[in-house]
Amino acid sequence: MAEPAVNLATDRESRAREWIRLLTELPERFAGGSGERQAAERVGAWMRDLGIGSVTVEPAPGAPRAGLGLALHTGVAALGCWWGGMAGALLAVLGALSFVREVRHRRPSLSRFFRPTDSANVIGRYGADSPAQRVVLSAHIDTTQAGWIFSRDLANLFARTSLTMRRRNGHPPGPHAVPEALLIGAAVLMVALWFGAHGALLGLLRLFLGFALLVACVLGLQWAASPATPGANDNASAVAAMLICAERLMAALPGNVQLWLIGTGAEEVGSGGMHAFVDRHRDWPPEHTYYVNFECVGGGTLHYIASEGILGKVSYPPALLELARRLAAGDGFGAVTSTHLLAGTDGHVPAERGYPSLSLISLEASGVPRNYHRRDDTVDGIDLAMVVRAADFGAAVAFAALRGDAGPIRPVLA
Repeated sequence: MAEPAVNLATDRESRAREWIRLLTELPERFAGGSGERQAAERVGAWMRDLGIGSVTVEPAPGAPRAGLGLALHTGVAALGCWWGGMAGALLAVLGALSFVREVRHRRPSLSRFFRPTDSANVIGRYGADSPAQRVVLSAHIDTTQAGWIFSRDLANLFARTSLTMRRRNGHPPGPHAVPEALLIGAAVLMVALWFGAHGALLGLLRLFLGFALLVACVLGLQWAASPATPGANDNASAVAAMLICAERLMAALPGNVQLWLIGTGAEEVGSGGMHAFVDRHRDWPPEHTYYVNFECVGGGTLHYIASEGILGKVSYPPALLELARRLAAGDGFGAVTSTHLLAGTDGHVPAERGYPSLSLISLEASGVPRNYHRRDDTVDGIDLAMVVRAADFGAAVAFAALRGDAGPIRPVLA
């Protein structure tokens, strides 16, 4: 009786590989690009193939390329350091305040000048028309550009530094903490110099901050001008996992449950697609709505995210985390552990609004997703068994949530 199970696993891996390959062939799959819209339509067709009758492609708010935002803010502050005086202080303060406003609080400021085009969400609905419970599966369909800033050496250096800081104080900074610190430091320094502070040490610090901001500006411009990554792991692998998970749920979905699938746009520039979806359905009761998000599940070790954030941290509500911990303690899924992610996924959007949420990600030993934002993020680098395992784990947590499982907690060995 083992042969059918083997065939089923092979079939699911084969379909996952084909979905991933077809998405990576689309050019310019970044937010607002033509490839993103084509990806939405392609994923929508796959949803229909699974038997989901209600599928729509809807506009979602876009945002400028992340590299342009980095270049704009650091460039303005670098100009302030060079200019000096009142004008220099005002420019440095403007760069810092706008960056904090945009990155920490999602309130567009200087980046409004770029006038981004809309992104696209593809949304499928299956099951009860008047549900008692809902499960929402999500994975983003857009990619970013493969700039120098994501070179393997730089990514691994940042990951090692963050791990060291985590061991020391438990709260390492996210990747945006470096430009934020440079911008705030430049603003404070230039205001102090404007009010009369002086000295050789302050002069050297001004040169250092100005140069560092200029380097950040150049890196941002090069990032924004780079071609889009193929996006096999980030995030076609997650789209495949979402579809496989949906197929698993649809086969045994209770009659009073509604299943939603959403391929989100603009995740790489602030989770615009997921914010739009959650805003539109803010009347859904948190006690009966469960979000399961997939992100970069194409290789490494599988994790469920306990907290995440590129600057401020969002902690996930405990309900689905506890179910994930219990399931991971069993013998059916291999190694699945919690992690505190130094980046952001779409999962934090419903999580910070109180919805029971689970976000699954696979990370290499360095703490970085496989081929993260790189030109070699192709289908040949994907661990297809990991994609299927992530899908099955997400389905198991969703089923457990729908059942309201509250059995005895098995201890987890450290």
